[in-house]
Amino acid sequence: MKISRGEFFRLGLAAGVMLTFGASACSGSGEGSTGTLLPSKAKLPEPFRVPLPVPPVLEHERTDAGADYYEMTQKASRVEILPGLKTEVWGYDGIFPGPTIESRSGRKIVVRQQNELPVPVSTHLHGGRTPPESDGYPTDLIPPKNLAHDHSMEGHGSMGMGGSRHHKDYVYPLEQRAATLWYHDHRMDFTGPQVWRGLAGFHIIRDDEEHALPLPKGDKDVPLMICDRSFDEDGSFLYPSLDPLLQGKPGVEDDYMDGVLGDTILVNGAPWPVLEVSATK
Repeated sequence: MKISRGEFFRLGLAAGVMLTFGASACSGSGEGSTGTLLPSKAKLPEPFRVPLPVPPVLEHERTDAGADYYEMTQKASRVEILPGLKTEVWGYDGIFPGPTIESRSGRKIVVRQQNELPVPVSTHLHGGRTPPESDGYPTDLIPPKNLAHDHSMEGHGSMGMGGSRHHKDYVYPLEQRAATLWYHDHRMDFTGPQVWRGLAGFHIIRDDEEHALPLPKGDKDVPLMICDRSFDEDGSFLYPSLDPLLQGKPGVEDDYMDGVLGDTILVNGAPWPVLEVSATK
């Protein structure tokens, strides 16, 4: 059987979508679904009413001939995500998404992550060509400050924590092309709920090849982090963890073993936001 070039590409695209998402990936619930919808209890806003926020770009603390040095503190803070309600987020520098790191291809950077959260953390640069000791693998954990007084974390997700240090320096050689990467928490058994609470941010690598392209720059270069969340009636993040404190037993309720789907779409941490743009190509 002969097929045309157009038919070939259409079939290839369909096969790629099936391989990537599965036949029922967009169904949201039911047999073959990738997860179960978790309805919010809070009143959700109308779409396109909340302004789109853009995460701040992180300034380096110092620089030398060999590297640029950055610092972040992982901590809890209360922010307004749903209008009129406060949500506790676990954020890098207390914001969600965390501050954006903009770096240059081939220029080494060092990021010190300090942990002021009540749980262990590990930071992974998703898509980065990273040395093993800075990969942020799930058991390479930074302990919380109160670990010495809390014995509830001696089980799951507490391996690899030694000494009294509550920070870690991650070294990124950045020997790779321009790319939009993201960093996120990677703690053993608790990655899902800790990212759900806000531990994610952009890392954008620039290079000369990208700079030479006719791409939007400056204010027209807008990073967009799209994710789904659900909210309790008081505005707090809703998630079906077996241990709401994320300090003991890992896992979720039986109904959500295949995944948790939020009913609120956030872009850069805002629900269905709007961005006014110039009427230019």
